[in-house]
Amino acid sequence: MTSGNNYCATSKTERCKHHVVFLLAALIAPIAAASSTPALERFTTALASAPAAAQVALGELQQLDEALIRPASLYPAFTTIPLPALTALYRFRRECSGTLDLVPAAARQFEQARCDKAILPETWFAAHPLHPLGGSYAWHYLAYHPEATAALQRFLHVRERPDALAGLGRLSDDNLDALAGGQHWLLQQQTLWWQHQQVWRRYAPAVWQPLARQAGLALTAAGQRCDLPLGNICANPLSAVDNWRRWLLACTALVVALALTYAWLQRRRLHSRQQFILQMLTHELRTPIASLGNVVESFRHGFDALPDSAQTGFGRLADGVQRMRQLADASRHYLSASGGRGALEAPATVILSEWLAAVCERHEGLQFCLEQDRQLALPLYWISLCLDNLLDNAGRYGKAPVRLSAAWCKGWLRLTVADAATIRPAPAWAWGWPSCAA
Repeated sequence: MTSGNNYCATSKTERCKHHVVFLLAALIAPIAAASSTPALERFTTALASAPAAAQVALGELQQLDEALIRPASLYPAFTTIPLPALTALYRFRRECSGTLDLVPAAARQFEQARCDKAILPETWFAAHPLHPLGGSYAWHYLAYHPEATAALQRFLHVRERPDALAGLGRLSDDNLDALAGGQHWLLQQQTLWWQHQQVWRRYAPAVWQPLARQAGLALTAAGQRCDLPLGNICANPLSAVDNWRRWLLACTALVVALALTYAWLQRRRLHSRQQFILQMLTHELRTPIASLGNVVESFRHGFDALPDSAQTGFGRLADGVQRMRQLADASRHYLSASGGRGALEAPATVILSEWLAAVCERHEGLQFCLEQDRQLALPLYWISLCLDNLLDNAGRYGKAPVRLSAAWCKGWLRLTVADAATIRPAPAWAWGWPSCAA
């Protein structure tokens, strides 16, 4: 008993909700329709004076047989003629032989005239618009008598002459059925068709959409909200919510664009500041480097008076100062805005054997092994800097002899620096390169 009472109460509540929703919809619909009517009047008044992309008189369409507008006329007449008859007609068309007892008399006459290459008068096509296999008799006739194209244009289906009649033949099936059914408004791919003063007019989106917005109206395809139905389309008034939604989307897009621009400017400013700091540090490093250079020069003059251990250390000191001076100069050019950065990164075309020979001249006792000589484009400054560091480390911390090997593999230049030490059996520098068979 308790369960049944709850069910009854729930059912009554649901029915009450449905009644309330229906009542609200019934009350709101006339208000929305009333607000749409003045907007529609403003829109039609403005649209009547707007330029149309194309137009065709209604009387010209009324002279056509309605079947020449319906899209179903383009398909075989399965609903009125049995399938065996259509099959026999199709075979007769291909072979001009067989029996046509089951097909209509007009089809037999037409197909026999086609096989006999006989001429049919225009009055015959006016009395017989559609072929049982689909399409107009005139279209099938023109396939064999193209000289009659001008005379039989008015007997063609609108889809068989899409450029005529202001382009009505390009309308969809639903719109063609609506046109044949007497509708006055059509909408297809944002192109608007309107029958006004016995004339069908076609308007481009750039023409009718601004006028609709000015009138406070939105034209959409039927199927969703529809305050004022206009055949297959709906006229809905633009509410304040719609306007605020568009403004909100526009403001959101503007804010996002401004945020991205601000982030880009901040990143660029930070990069400029970091570059300036690096330039200042590089500039300041040149002073102690110059002082060290002066010390090296003073030691150079008294080199013979130095003990043997000091002479070895002096060589390392002179080499380190020279490399520091080169790095400072390269950094200064790299960070400057005068194009030095591009010059350091730009590849230079060299012969591989000549470049390796120049590298070996800078390192005493170094020999290189080249598998195949090639002409390559290399960023010489940076690759020479890295290679000199590896060779210096091998000569300083490894065991003589130091050997430099160069090999070309799958588009990669592989440089290997190895010494005679047995602590590490693998080459000292083989990182990041693809494995290749020797």
